[in-house]
Amino acid sequence: MIIIFIDFDYFFAQVEEVMNPNLKGKPVVVCVYSGRDKDSGAVATANYEARALGVKAGMPIKKAKELAPNAVFLPIRKELYKQVSDRIMNYLKSITNRIEIASIDEAYLDVTHKVKDLKEAFELGKKIKEEIYNREKITVSVGIARNKVLAKIAAEMVKPNGIKVIYEEEERALLDNLPIDDVPGIGKVLSEKLKEIGVEKLGDLRKFDFDKIQQVVGEKKAKYLFDLLESRYFEEVKERKIKHQGRYLTLPKNSRDIEFIKPFLFKAIDEAYNKIDKKLPLEISVVAIMEDLDILSRTITAKHGIVKEKAYELSLELLKRILENDRRSVRRVGVRLGKLLSSSTLEDFLK
Repeated sequence: MIIIFIDFDYFFAQVEEVMNPNLKGKPVVVCVYSGRDKDSGAVATANYEARALGVKAGMPIKKAKELAPNAVFLPIRKELYKQVSDRIMNYLKSITNRIEIASIDEAYLDVTHKVKDLKEAFELGKKIKEEIYNREKITVSVGIARNKVLAKIAAEMVKPNGIKVIYEEEERALLDNLPIDDVPGIGKVLSEKLKEIGVEKLGDLRKFDFDKIQQVVGEKKAKYLFDLLESRYFEEVKERKIKHQGRYLTLPKNSRDIEFIKPFLFKAIDEAYNKIDKKLPLEISVVAIMEDLDILSRTITAKHGIVKEKAYELSLELLKRILENDRRSVRRVGVRLGKLLSSSTLEDFLK
């Protein structure tokens, strides 16, 4: 198996630089504004000039402005970024039909059938980088290896705008010395648990038997870690299907008043249903982010597809359940639609 991983560099901010070349070289911060006041919200992404000043994704905008007062702060433009992403992904699909779009700015390509070895894959990776830049003026980082995880690690090692191959003979030394925090799929919570028992690097797993690691991270993650370490990890590149869609809105003020919250909840439903096009959900969840940022949710699963008018009714019932069992006020409210029926499934159901 030969995998090429493509990672669009600081994508949202880079698109803004392409749209406005005067931004190049300046710290640029793309933000999700909540609407409460001019600086309420969080950072979506930042270019490397802003990151050098300490700005990070997820950081409150007010904190980012303290760190980078002279940066250019821009509102997120999701539709614009999606258009650019779609064009790049369509080009990548012309390279191979074995493609897994992991997110708006990441994709895995299985080129096993296109190249004879990793050296040839490197030449293909260079061609892909050049073509994306020629088409969109977007730089990407490219990782190439014998599996998806190693390809992703390779790209991480050469950000931004780099390309790297991890050859088979390099795998063991690299994996043995890979900090457990840097293993894709192992988040902060699990990495801290592993560190507590002495696993600082992936190679430290060799000191433990499978049962011990399973007790710490669970059977699935333990198998993943040992398979990766022993070069037995070869998960297929496969199309990812969207399992749910959601929309969340910040209220103008914290509230427990259902009548006050209702129009924002219904707007979230409208926008979530627009995302799923002609599909219908079997499951609807109302999500409330409380005044202290704690997250509460309630879910209903139906036997048949839930039309939007029914979703309004069910969402109010779910919101009431949340508020009946909690005395805090709501800061943000949203809806998540799950178990989506495809149009073909829906047509069969309606016959």
